This record gives sequence, structure tokens and C-alpha cells, in this order.
Amino acid sequence: MRRVFDDLPVNVGGPLPGTLFLMAATTVVVIVRALVPVPFFFLPEAVLQGAVWQFFTATITPLTPFGWLIGLLVLYLFGNVVERMLGTGRFLALCFLGGAAAYLGTFLMALVVRQFLPSPVPSFVFAASSATLFSLMVGVFAARLWNTPTFFNFVLLRGRTIFYVSAAIDIVFLLYGYPDSVSALWALGIGFLTIRGGEVAPLRATWEWVTGPWRRWRIRRKYKNFRVVEAEMQRMWDELEERMNREDRGARRPGGHP
Repeated sequence: MRRVFDDLPVNVGGPLPGTLFLMAATTVVVIVRALVPVPFFFLPEAVLQGAVWQFFTATITPLTPFGWLIGLLVLYLFGNVVERMLGTGRFLALCFLGGAAAYLGTFLMALVVRQFLPSPVPSFVFAASSATLFSLMVGVFAARLWNTPTFFNFVLLRGRTIFYVSAAIDIVFLLYGYPDSVSALWALGIGFLTIRGGEVAPLRATWEWVTGPWRRWRIRRKYKNFRVVEAEMQRMWDELEERMNREDRGARRPGGHP
């Protein structure tokens, strides 16, 4: 499923496959939630009770119809750009796994906050899927063009400026009581590390240690498949050589057919 598009990183034409899938998934979730009150959005209290699927479903679950429209706009404006940069497979992995990691960080912070807030702890809904998606894509976009001037909403900015301004906006909203900014900050950092995490030596070593068994298993599987193909080709070659030898011996016999 890894498809990389070599077009220039500008939004032209219709949505690419990964972006179109996310737009459709978000729309389906909105319709399902309108018919059945399913808790797809992220709520730390619900996760504590076992609703762990919210780590993955919250990324495509807007809380309101307005949030759904904002999410579609974010995907249309930035989805194609990031999908061209990463390819379809990595783009979808970024949105779902990166979103899950952002909500996991938010969940851990919520557990810490519970230790300091008086009881009962107020229930915060961290459900701004559009903010999480936007921050993931801005993190990737800014990290890829860190020192390159580019137009961002008709303003010529460098990638690092976009990153710092986005982080500052999320912090200001958080101070004004918007809890979804917590997941947005985590998503911004995860998007950045997706591109430039390999430049941080401890993170690179940790990633290699975590993915080492998977990479070794893939190498062994590819080698095993190669050995199977090699054995099959050798068997076919032996059969062909044996048939040619039989035909050659038959042609040399008296009365044999050439």
C-alpha cells in the first residue's frame, strides 16, 4: 500500500487515496454517531473503563458537525500535501498511529492532572479530531521544510516558523481552557519526529531496538521466499534439461525423429 506521488507539494486536483479514505471515514463516523450514540471520541474516563479503541477512533471522530466540516477542510488543504510527501501507506499510519500516540500522551497527562485536581475531577472531552489531524500534518510539513521558505496560507514562512507559531497557538488555547490543545501539542511533536526523529540519536537507537525484531523477521521471510522461488526455478530448469536430453537421445537413435 506504499504509493509515493512525485508531484509538487501543492494541492491540485482531487483528493489522493489516503486523504479520500479519511474524509469518507470521518463522514461515516458522523452519520453513525447521529444514529447511534457510540463513544468514538476520546474521553480519559472512558479509557480507564476499558474503551481503548478511542485511541484509534478519536482521530476521525469530530464532536460537532462544525468540527466535521473543519476536519474535511484540513484534509482537503493539507492531506494531499502530506500524502505526497510520505506516500499513502505512511500517511495513513501517521494519521491513525500518530493520532493514537497523541491521545496516549494526553491520557497520561490526564492521569497526572487527576492527582492534583480536587475530587470529583471534571470530565474533559479531548475530541477535536480536526485539531489532531491538523497538528500532525503541520508537524510533518514544518519538519520537511524546516529551513525552506514556503507559502503557508499566502504568507511566506520557513518550516520552523510554522512549527513554533502552531505550538504557541496551541499553548495559548490550552491556557484559555481548551483541553483538545493537549492532544494537538502531542500531535505536533509526533508529526515533527516522524520526519526528523532519526536525527536524534537516542530516539534513533530506541526505534531500531523496538523495530529490530520486525525488520529481522521481514528479512528472514524475504530470504525464505527467495529460497522457495530459487528451488522452484531450479526444479523447472532440471525438468527442461532432462526433456531436452531425452529428445536429443531419441534423435540420435536409428529411426528416431529429429
